[in-house]
Amino acid sequence: MELTSLQAYDIEKALVKGRTIDAIKLYREGTGCDLRTAKTEIDKRLAALKTQKPHYFNDLSPTHAEPAKPKISKAFLVKFLLIDALIFGGLIYYFFLSDNSSPAPRDANQSAQYEQKLPTSKGRPKSASLPSHVDTSTYTTTLSPEDSFDSLYNTKLSNTAYIRHKSSPNSSSYDSSNIERKIKTARSQLAMQRTAPIGTSPVTIKQSDRQATLDGVIDSDEWTDATRIVVNEESNTTLYLKTDGQWLFIACDTPQEKSPQGYDQLRVYFHAGLNPNLVNERIHIGRASGVTSIRQTNFRWTGSPPENNDERWKKYAISDWGIYKHAYGTSSMSSGHRQYEAAIYLGEAGLHPGVPFTLYAEVETDPLKNDQGKFIERQYLGELGDERNPVWMVF
Repeated sequence: MELTSLQAYDIEKALVKGRTIDAIKLYREGTGCDLRTAKTEIDKRLAALKTQKPHYFNDLSPTHAEPAKPKISKAFLVKFLLIDALIFGGLIYYFFLSDNSSPAPRDANQSAQYEQKLPTSKGRPKSASLPSHVDTSTYTTTLSPEDSFDSLYNTKLSNTAYIRHKSSPNSSSYDSSNIERKIKTARSQLAMQRTAPIGTSPVTIKQSDRQATLDGVIDSDEWTDATRIVVNEESNTTLYLKTDGQWLFIACDTPQEKSPQGYDQLRVYFHAGLNPNLVNERIHIGRASGVTSIRQTNFRWTGSPPENNDERWKKYAISDWGIYKHAYGTSSMSSGHRQYEAAIYLGEAGLHPGVPFTLYAEVETDPLKNDQGKFIERQYLGELGDERNPVWMVF
C-alpha cells in the first residue's frame, strides 16, 4: 500500500521535529508493513531529507528535542480561533471564489498580480521580443560619496512620492524614480566587489551567441549550449542558464507539471547575502505571460502607523515590486507539461562578467491540501539552493 500525499507530509514533519518513533508508527499505519521494514524506510527518508532540505535541520539541537508546550490562556485561544477563521475564509476565497489566473504573491505584504501580458495564439505561444538597445541611464546614475545602499533606501522610505506609490493600486508597476536608480547603482557597485567564499568553485554559466526565443517552449536545440542543472532527479525538473553577454537567459522544464490550471511558478533569486538589509532580488514566472520582479529587504517603516488596510505594507519589512524594466518571459503547456523561459538584462540586475554572484531557485506546484480541501503547505517540483545556502555562479 502506498502512502497518500498527506501521510507522507505528516511523516516528513515528524522527522523534521525529531520524532522518529512517531514517523515509523505513521509509516506502518499508512502501508501496513512490519516494524523492521518501516524503520529501514524511515531511516532512508530521514537521510534523504537531510540531503535535500538541510535548512530544516540547521536549527535543531543534537537531540532534536521538541520544546515544551506553553500554557495557553483563554484570551489567546479566542484570538487564535478568530485569526484562524479569517485565514480559512481567505483560503476559501482564494481557491474557490477568486480569479486565480495569476499566482498569489509569496510575501504577506505583497498583493499585486502580474501586469505584463503578452498575446497568445492557438498552438505555439507568441514570443516576447527583447529590445535591441537598453538605455543604461534607466537604471544607473551618479552617486555622491556619502551615498550607500542603506542610506539611499532610508531616504527612499521617507519620500512622499514613494509612500503614495506604495499605497496606490499601481504599487507593483516599474519604479523609474531617481532614488531607485541610485539604489540600483549602489547595489551594482556592491555586487562588483563580491567574491565567492574560500573553497567554493562557482558554477560557470555558458556563453552563447544565440538568444533564446521566449515563447515558453524549450526546443530541442535551443538550450543545448546552456548550463544544465537537474534540480530534482525524481521529477526530472531541469534548469537551464546561458548568457550572450548582455542578457541572462533562464529556462526550466518540469515534466511532472501536467495540470494547465495548477499553481505553477518558477522563482529565481539573486544577491542573497550581498547586504544585511538586502534579502534578495528575484523574478517570478507563472502561468500568465510576463515576469514579475521583486526586491525583498529588511528595512521597516519607521513613520506614523498605517491609516487603513491600503497601507498595510507599513506593518512589514519592505518589499518593492517592479524593480526590473527589462525582464521578459512566459510559460506554456505546449509540450504537454509546463515549461518556462525568461531573460533579464545583466546590467539592470547588477550581474557582472567574471564576478561571482549568488542564485537559488524554486519551482512551485499545487499546494498540499487535506481531505477537506484546506491548504496545508506549499509543494515544490524542484529547488536549487536556498536563502541560507545559495549556489555561487559566474559567467
